[in-house]
Amino acid sequence: MKSAKWIWYYGEFEIYHYLLLNSRREDMGCDYPCLWNLSAPYPRVDFKTSCTIPKDTTLRVVTNGSGMVWFGAQKYPVNMDIAIAAGNYDVLVQITKTAGLPGIFIDSPDLKTDASWTACAMGNSFMPVGCSPAFTNAGDNIEIFPFSYQTLSPVCTESINGGMLYDFGKETFARLILDCKDPAADILLVYGESKAEALDPDNAILRETLLGQSQYQRPPRAFRYIWIKSKAAVHLTADYEYLPLEQKGAFSCNDPLINQIWDVCRYTFELNSREFYLDGIKRDRWVWSGDAYQSFMVNAYLHFDPQIIKRTIIGLLGKPPYAQHINTINDYSAYLIISVYDYYHLTGDVAFVRSIYDRLQALYAFICERLDSDGLVCERPGDWVFIDWADMDKSGPLCAEQILLWKTHKAMFALSALCDEENKTLLQQADLLQQKVIDRFWDKQKGCFIDCYTSGNNHVSRHANVFALLFDFVDKDKQKQLIQNVLLNPTLPEITTPFFKFFELSALCKCGYLEKAQAFISSYWGGMIKLGATTVWEQYDLKESGDAHYAMYGAKFGKSLCHAWGAGPIYLLGRYCLGVYPTDTAYRTFNVEPNCGIYRTFSGTVPLPCGKVEIAFENEKLTVLSTAAGGTLLWNGGSYPLKKDVPLVLENQKFKL
Repeated sequence: MKSAKWIWYYGEFEIYHYLLLNSRREDMGCDYPCLWNLSAPYPRVDFKTSCTIPKDTTLRVVTNGSGMVWFGAQKYPVNMDIAIAAGNYDVLVQITKTAGLPGIFIDSPDLKTDASWTACAMGNSFMPVGCSPAFTNAGDNIEIFPFSYQTLSPVCTESINGGMLYDFGKETFARLILDCKDPAADILLVYGESKAEALDPDNAILRETLLGQSQYQRPPRAFRYIWIKSKAAVHLTADYEYLPLEQKGAFSCNDPLINQIWDVCRYTFELNSREFYLDGIKRDRWVWSGDAYQSFMVNAYLHFDPQIIKRTIIGLLGKPPYAQHINTINDYSAYLIISVYDYYHLTGDVAFVRSIYDRLQALYAFICERLDSDGLVCERPGDWVFIDWADMDKSGPLCAEQILLWKTHKAMFALSALCDEENKTLLQQADLLQQKVIDRFWDKQKGCFIDCYTSGNNHVSRHANVFALLFDFVDKDKQKQLIQNVLLNPTLPEITTPFFKFFELSALCKCGYLEKAQAFISSYWGGMIKLGATTVWEQYDLKESGDAHYAMYGAKFGKSLCHAWGAGPIYLLGRYCLGVYPTDTAYRTFNVEPNCGIYRTFSGTVPLPCGKVEIAFENEKLTVLSTAAGGTLLWNGGSYPLKKDVPLVLENQKFKL
């Protein structure tokens, strides 16, 4: 028997909660408005279905909003019991909600709201509704995201600087609950990702003064340390707020530091996996498309949860028409379109692609409208050409942007074919752009791509060259040159953000240099851990020391110490060490190509759409078990078909580097 669910116009749940999320940033006592346009739910929505009522009955149409319901030609009020005579009916529920998320819920034996209903808004055609298994009761509030909560207490306290410092042991995201014995006493409350931040009220990003109550429940915020100064005694606890995603992936090896790094990355990623994928939980708490692009890749090797990917994509897309790039960043518009195709390749969910295709077309058209007369990405007023926090020549068209545009053209072609609107001119545009980039940005003497051809500086950074390798943009001969002249060239400036380092490490692994990537994971991520990090930082510079590690964007504690783009080792170790990757859509076929690299032993699990792969290598024995059909083990030059649910064991195996 079908179960009833709250329903809404498709995509509006995501639009509404994206609006709320991107309106919550705080900065030194100020509310920090979002930098980009935000969409809101349509205030008027019609829901319809057809039903048979076998006998006279009474039912109630529960709504989030005001309106009425039609059974045939007769209209009735909502949110009260109504008597319906037996018969066949076309049902139409008309709802208005001027501020919020319009939705309806019906749960009677003969009529239930579920995914079979359709809805329209603002003159659009009727289309399938949105719903969620989290909202199945009339009393549920669809405007409150369904998080889970766990009570936390400080692991230690310290009297310092005239106040009390509470240490919760590791970074968290929680709502504080304070009990104060004297409501008339001021409470200065300072949040800190680091101890230094909590003890510096003048420079801490999150701080406030409370007065007039005996108990306070504060909004969920990021912290490890809390410093409180008050003349009255204060008792403090916290409710950790989280999304209960199932951990499906795993990795361990003989190196304890790598195991610790993997777990810190996992925890960092889980803290930033909420309504959508966040960039970081303290400062921005916004949804950035470039950050999300990498989060989708990590998801595939940790949670394999399609729902949070779809929510994030819908939220980022918002609603056309587009007057600015996603997050105002040129490259972030490209990442979003590329992400949608990657999502399809991972899951085979063509229905989702078709449900958002009109928005993808509108975004792609906007991207193309902003190109110069040569079809190159250029910086228009209001645009932000980002790529990375690095020294690049952005005085003219930037090479890395053009390679992203090339990949966007190709992704858009593939998406058009999935939606029965195959547009081969998109491939032609990609081919023309590829040749222009090679003709204008390739420096034959340097054997690599320069940042910008118009300035005459011939400046080389790693970024465009990494993209060229990672996306198969160039032929084998140029790939070899890029590997030697850029990827393995120690004289070029190093990348210092985990964000773009993820792309560079992926390129290293793809080109056969897993050992170098593994060594960097140990030194870079391990360096943060050795400094006491319990989550991965937004940026880490080995040359910095002390509190300088916490500074960024001109603020003493501006750096995020829990940033989702730092979780890359989960993907890298799952994709290139455990070696599991799809060779067809939705893992209909896949390879398992393990690589020890510098590890002597390793084991782990990689989730699939319909199962998992478990791999273990120890004492010269390799064991692979797949609970899904279609897999092939590639090991030491051999190819071995994997049978579903049957372990494949190879004894006396020495991995050949």
